Amino acid sequence: MAVLLMSVAGCKRPESVAPQLVEGQAFPSFMLNYVLGENANTPAFQGKVLVLNVWATWCPPCRKEMPSLQRLSQTLDPKRFSVIGLSTDRDALLATEFLAQGGVTFSNFFDPNGKMSKQLGLRVYPETFLIAPDGTLVRRVTGLQDWSSPEMLALLEDIYRTERGSNVRN
Repeated sequence: MAVLLMSVAGCKRPESVAPQLVEGQAFPSFMLNYVLGENANTPAFQGKVLVLNVWATWCPPCRKEMPSLQRLSQTLDPKRFSVIGLSTDRDALLATEFLAQGGVTFSNFFDPNGKMSKQLGLRVYPETFLIAPDGTLVRRVTGLQDWSSPEMLALLEDIYRTERGSNVRN
């Protein structure tokens, strides 16, 4: 597996949070509200590696990271991977405008009351959860990352291969 140096540049979350989810645990079931009004739940992402990025417009590292997540979403095979964002902004319009201005096309959801963020034990923004096709949390990645880097792409492919054996399509 690729060795990665994870940056810890991020924005602190001031509120109290639940205990952190631990790698190797089942990721909690969820129902999310799409920024544009639709909903998604856990079964929509089963069978794929899920990259779940928690962010906010008030967080400079989150804003800086978004273009690399967009590139990642365009690079990955949508049959094997899903990239989604979870905005914790209290104002959906701010999040929607930011996404539109940045040309972000991958699915983004809205957590204005912080319910999902608290359930995840989020302490710093941005934080990204890498979830295996079977729903297991494989890795928590804290802080600003270049998600379109060869190292990140290799990590995601490794997660898929580990879960799917040799069924990886090139």
